[in-house]
Amino acid sequence: MAPLSLLTIIFAMSFVWAAYALPGIIHFTGSVTEACQSLFIRCVELLSIGKLFYFWSGALLVLSGIAYGAARAAVDIIKTNRAVGMLPVSSKGASNLLIIRDDSVKTAFTHGLARPRIYISTGLVKCLSKEELRAVFLHELCHSRRRDPLKFLAIGFLRNAFFYIPASAILASFSRLKSEHEADDAAVRSGEALDIASAILKVARTSAPAPIASLAGSQEQVTGRIRRLLEGREPVFSISLSKAFSSAAMAVALIASLSMPLYADMRSHDCTMERCEAHADMVEDCRTHCDTATHVH
Repeated sequence: MAPLSLLTIIFAMSFVWAAYALPGIIHFTGSVTEACQSLFIRCVELLSIGKLFYFWSGALLVLSGIAYGAARAAVDIIKTNRAVGMLPVSSKGASNLLIIRDDSVKTAFTHGLARPRIYISTGLVKCLSKEELRAVFLHELCHSRRRDPLKFLAIGFLRNAFFYIPASAILASFSRLKSEHEADDAAVRSGEALDIASAILKVARTSAPAPIASLAGSQEQVTGRIRRLLEGREPVFSISLSKAFSSAAMAVALIASLSMPLYADMRSHDCTMERCEAHADMVEDCRTHCDTATHVH
């Protein structure tokens, strides 16, 4: 078959299809467009659907964050209790000071939400001087008296619950660092800053299970804490402009979403001719629909 003949057949078939099917498709498209116009106008006029969507988006985001934060906190508690429970401690009596009988471990931390206890390993005791050991004990005693394990757990919960706000992680890290500084200061008041700084260096590579308050804290905080102890450099809270702006925008949008029921008019509106005049000519029988007895959209 010649190419010209093939093209002629294709053109003829296309013309027949267009003549038969195209009018129906055009009519259907017009009907769909009219329906969409009517729906759009009504939604824009009342804004009820938009208000509900905005409110539930914020509410579900907050609820999902709280559920995620609670789940992470529960996992942290289980892991921490399991890890501490496996330690070879000397006793579990009424004393608030427990000795970990393990010379290979160099650590000191405070554990317990309702009743915080101080844990110090024999490995750390053997490598510290008397003054350093006293500073370590005073540091952990401050954590215990202030119930910092519970505070750290709450900080972690808030950080995870508001994971979608960039500033939450930075604020949580800074808050925990301030608690470590307060414990360092408690040790310095009864001794020398060099003693607690030296002890921090000796256990800096030892990680204790979260969310307990360990002597060294996070690895990235060790240098800053030592400089503060020896040079008096106070940390300054800092956040990038982009994270600050995005966090503020997210917080404002979230507050506006959750406050929607307080200021938004969520009531239904009567369908009257005044409301139907805007779209009465767009949809078939719309004017008849609006002329009927009073009803609600």
